[in-house]
Amino acid sequence: MANNFGDAQVTISNNSLTDVFTATNKSLVIAGTISNTGSVSLNVTLKKYDNGTTTGFTILNSIPLPVGSSLQIPKVVLNTSDKIQAQSDNSSGLITVALQLLTDVA
Repeated sequence: MANNFGDAQVTISNNSLTDVFTATNKSLVIAGTISNTGSVSLNVTLKKYDNGTTTGFTILNSIPLPVGSSLQIPKVVLNTSDKIQAQSDNSSGLITVALQLLTDVA
């Protein structure tokens, strides 16, 4: 299996936990950002959903994100059907999430 580079972007417009990326094969989040696109400060949460154990693991929990700022996402290993999920505490969401990925990792 060849390693392939890819990306995923999501604009979050509510305060629900939202899927950003679902791995179709073993993958690696090699970089990423969460950006506040609104005019108010908010808190963001980032989770990894482990499909093998059907459990969500918190990577970043209620991190303050001031107006106009961004937050770097750490590297995360994903197995097939695992997910990266993000959530804003603002009812309008007001964040964008961008991931840079290495997919089909052997």
